[in-house]
Amino acid sequence: MFIASYRKVIRLVLLLCVAISAIVQQGCITSQKMMDAVHGQYYQYKFSMRESNSRKKAVWQKDGVQIIFSPDYNRINFSVINHSERPVEIIWTKSAMVQQSDSSAIIHGGISLSSNPRIQPSSVIAKGKNLQDFILPLLLINVNGQKLSIRDIYPEKDDELSVKNDWIMHLIGQDLFKLYLTIKINDQEGKLPFTFYPIEIMRGAHSFKKQ
Repeated sequence: MFIASYRKVIRLVLLLCVAISAIVQQGCITSQKMMDAVHGQYYQYKFSMRESNSRKKAVWQKDGVQIIFSPDYNRINFSVINHSERPVEIIWTKSAMVQQSDSSAIIHGGISLSSNPRIQPSSVIAKGKNLQDFILPLLLINVNGQKLSIRDIYPEKDDELSVKNDWIMHLIGQDLFKLYLTIKINDQEGKLPFTFYPIEIMRGAHSFKKQ
């Protein structure tokens, strides 16, 4: 009888431990949700374009030229692969970014942030070559004395208590900004529109920005 009673006590203790563990875990989850609601959350985006050859990524291809875009909060990374028979030229002085009703001149990597966008040279990609670079809209660059900052093209983080309306997740499928790149292909110059919209948005407690 003593052994049977002892076993019952052990079982009760084990059940009590399981119950306490469940309560603690539930409390931690609830606390995390409360913290997220107060401090907001971070978001990572995956983009496509209206003009893309694929709905799953921001890729444009024509006449042996392929351009792949990868927006990254305050800049737009891109690569150009030239399989055509002639050099490809990106004319930066005739290119721009448009967001809502605001239009901005753009510069690319290797150009000083204090430079005049009207005099920056074009980028030329020779036959069989490729270019990897990034684009910065001048409208988003702030200079305050010796301090320079670049605002994001699209929101990285929501505001306090915005979890209730989840407005950032509602940006999926919405046109967020548009690039107009003037490009010369096979000696034909044209201004090409690229309209970006998120196809996926991932949410997390920490920043997704690359350090």
